[in-house]
Amino acid sequence: MHKFITFIKEFRIPNKKEVSGAIASFSRKESTIFFGAVFIALVSIIILVAKINNNFMDRVPASGGTITEGIIGMPILVNPVLAVSDADKDMTAIVYSGLMRETENNKFIPDLAESYTISADGMTYTFILKDDLKFHNGAKLTADDVIFTIEKIKDPIIKSPRKISWDGVEVSKKDDLTVVFKLKQPYISFMDNTTIGILPSSLWKNVKIQEFGVSPLNVKAVGSGPYKIESVSKNKDSIPERYELKYFKNFALGVPHIKYINIVSFASEKELMKALLDHSIDQAGGLNPENAASLEKSNYDINTSTLSRTFGLFFNENRNKIFADTSVVKAFDKAINREDIINQVLSGYGTVIHNPIPEAMVKDDYDSNSSIEEAISILEKAGWKKGEDGIMMKGGTTTKTITKKVGKKTITQTVKVNNGAVTRLSFSITTGDRPELRQAVSLIKNQLEKVGAEVNIDKIYETGQLSQEIRSRDYEALFFGQIINHESDLYSFWHSSQITDPGLNIAIYNNKSVDSILESIQKTLKYEDRIPKYKSFINEFNKDPQALLIYSPKYLYASSLNINNNLINTLSTPSDRFVSIYDWYAKEDLVWKIFTK
Repeated sequence: MHKFITFIKEFRIPNKKEVSGAIASFSRKESTIFFGAVFIALVSIIILVAKINNNFMDRVPASGGTITEGIIGMPILVNPVLAVSDADKDMTAIVYSGLMRETENNKFIPDLAESYTISADGMTYTFILKDDLKFHNGAKLTADDVIFTIEKIKDPIIKSPRKISWDGVEVSKKDDLTVVFKLKQPYISFMDNTTIGILPSSLWKNVKIQEFGVSPLNVKAVGSGPYKIESVSKNKDSIPERYELKYFKNFALGVPHIKYINIVSFASEKELMKALLDHSIDQAGGLNPENAASLEKSNYDINTSTLSRTFGLFFNENRNKIFADTSVVKAFDKAINREDIINQVLSGYGTVIHNPIPEAMVKDDYDSNSSIEEAISILEKAGWKKGEDGIMMKGGTTTKTITKKVGKKTITQTVKVNNGAVTRLSFSITTGDRPELRQAVSLIKNQLEKVGAEVNIDKIYETGQLSQEIRSRDYEALFFGQIINHESDLYSFWHSSQITDPGLNIAIYNNKSVDSILESIQKTLKYEDRIPKYKSFINEFNKDPQALLIYSPKYLYASSLNINNNLINTLSTPSDRFVSIYDWYAKEDLVWKIFTK
């Protein structure tokens, strides 16, 4: 023990001169060994410290960076009350905030709202705003701004495209932070209404109603959304073609990560593609499949999201009686190869569908395998037979062998049976004059001809004329797409009360059981409680289909940047891609875990 104490007392760290002298006394071999050992020790210590450090660190989004996005069209109505075009809606989604913000799978989170309550009868919605909300110009946002915005939407002179969603809704305030909406009847899509962007009444109250659509505030817009407009560049015709935006530090859901967002307008997808390929913009959406495939080869990431659009064949038995025969529609369902149509028309960027309910709402387990043999079997069992020209026919005079007993004898006779007028399995398809629609109906024609159907494609119309054909229901079969922006749209598309214009039931679908289900859904407030009813709708629809749903196209979004801007699974409208723009980030930082809790 005494020796140990003496050693401790005598032990000291050598000074610089002593260390230098010791190293100088090393032989070449000893020096190599010594410095090698020191190097290995230092590297080991660095690696060990890094590993220990990483165990206590988290990756978090870092602030900063710039994104330049290209869009097709010129945003001239950056106003939630007036926005009509996709370009207008894109800008509006970035600049404005609503009481609520939609996320995935029909879910909503509070945006400007702190909280909300819904009455038991589903007819009164009360929202309490967050305190100290601000517009981009620093003005305070209160219940008065919410009421002002809704009143402008409802004003018949302004003619807002959102007006129909607000008709019959009374809006009032309890205090500066409390807004109350009263409905005349339950409306399951009312929460969608509450995502509408809020206008600053302090700026807009002095704008005359007649000048509402031409106010400069529709371009240099002021909202309370994640990004505020810093500058607007116009072309020689004074039309906005470039918006430069900066993150809004007082945004209700927190400061966005990306500091600058630039939105650049293009007149066509051809011009947009040129800008992507020469890298004058970083990303763009709404691309056609052919262009998306080309960009993928140029090292762009292609993100996809299913659009709430259903394309299919809608049959009108009032114009062609073959569709009154359920076996015909069921046979066509088996004959159509949906995967093949998606691969050829959409380059694989589509989702197979078999019923009117979007997959984001209810997943359908329907057997999607096509089979020409099964299709022919279904028709033959229903009395259809191929004629001399290969077209299936039903009715007319046929022979039938009957066996009967006469006394002790069994007599076999061939007799003629009159099955009524001869019906050919023949019909025409009406569609719009767009390349993908033409290609789709051409493929459908080829597939159905294999089961003995005669399909004519002689009614291809421009948009205006097609709309008139649809309104008058003047078609035998219509290949068309439905846009499902809200759950309540399903009532408009499939309830029997909507069969005639201005109703949207283009399949002339009349099913009392489905009517009852749709009426019940309209009164069911909880989304979870509506799901089994949608499944019942699907079951009823499959018993007696009057339309064949074929595909939902994908929204294609190309980006050259490593940004976490993954789209939500299903988009109701293309502008929905911006609902989480405040969460996008291009950089990451490492932070001690204790600071992320």
